[in-house]
Amino acid sequence: MNRTSDSPRKARLLFISLSDGSDTRINKEIATLARDFSIDFVGVAVDEPRPFIARQTNRMEVVAGRRRSTLTLLRLAWRAARLLAANRYDSVHVINENLYLVMWPLLLGQRVVLDVFDSMFMKTSLPVWLSRLGMRFCYALPVKIIVTDEERAALMPAYTQHKLVILPNYPFRYTGPSGSRDPAVIRIMYAGSLLHRRGTAFLQALLAVSEDVRVVMAGWIQKDDEPTLALSRHPSVEWLGVMPQQMIIEQATRCDFILCHYEPNNINNIYASPNKIYDAIQAGTAVIINPEVRIAAFVREQGLGVVLDAYEPKDMAAVAESLRQFKAGYQPNPALAEKYLWEAVEGRLLAAHAVSAT
Repeated sequence: MNRTSDSPRKARLLFISLSDGSDTRINKEIATLARDFSIDFVGVAVDEPRPFIARQTNRMEVVAGRRRSTLTLLRLAWRAARLLAANRYDSVHVINENLYLVMWPLLLGQRVVLDVFDSMFMKTSLPVWLSRLGMRFCYALPVKIIVTDEERAALMPAYTQHKLVILPNYPFRYTGPSGSRDPAVIRIMYAGSLLHRRGTAFLQALLAVSEDVRVVMAGWIQKDDEPTLALSRHPSVEWLGVMPQQMIIEQATRCDFILCHYEPNNINNIYASPNKIYDAIQAGTAVIINPEVRIAAFVREQGLGVVLDAYEPKDMAAVAESLRQFKAGYQPNPALAEKYLWEAVEGRLLAAHAVSAT
């Protein structure tokens, strides 16, 4: 898909992702980069592509297929290769190490920024020697490596520290309408990547013991995830499909909680940097989070919501009661809504691509 190019004086950037551009973080990054770059975007759409970023790009090439399919990856690489052969880019932005490994032969001689927000080395149980070798390979070429917070930066190898850019998962300031909360129910926002072990099982158990619980779902469901598909059809659940972040925040303003539930089965999940916490701050909504996630300490310190006693609580009726009690006394801190904003940190992204933010 093409549209008229911007001014020829504008720098050019190639943005390569395994998503179709509807990812929340990618939406924000494209919005920021589009101010200084003419962007060509190459991605993958599992279903129909969602044109959230189309108007902010010069060109969008989206391959249809499964993200883990070798054929899909080859087609994606071919699209990127054609663009790299036909254009001179000032910078190339690549999402995550697994995609970088596919693309690296094409990126030799390019100025590459590697954006790591879902690290393969924190998710897989590779032998230590192989993991170290893989990191050495992945982190050698990029001039900058973006991570989402200080704790993830501390997990990166020492030889990468001079390249690191910390770009938190904050949202743009929300200035839209606020919904009204129903005092008779506990309404929970379940958004983002919707997975059986990332919120679905917890909500199923909660709904089974609490007649006053309601769920608002918005995001991505895998076609073979039958429990999550079934949850979307539950009579106490409102299914909204895939929505941009600002619309998610608008929906959250009528909810009492946003669910942040991560199975503590790998380092990537334990060190999750969920945008949901900062979305909740903008919406004036509380969060639910399990204690194994490191950022739960921040939730507890700031009084932002209910920290469960475990990833899989044994007494769901007690959980429901704790939600009712927290809702009754929760008072959002407006100072936090002024602090944790994408506008305050987006200059780091431009600087990573050698643009001076003014």
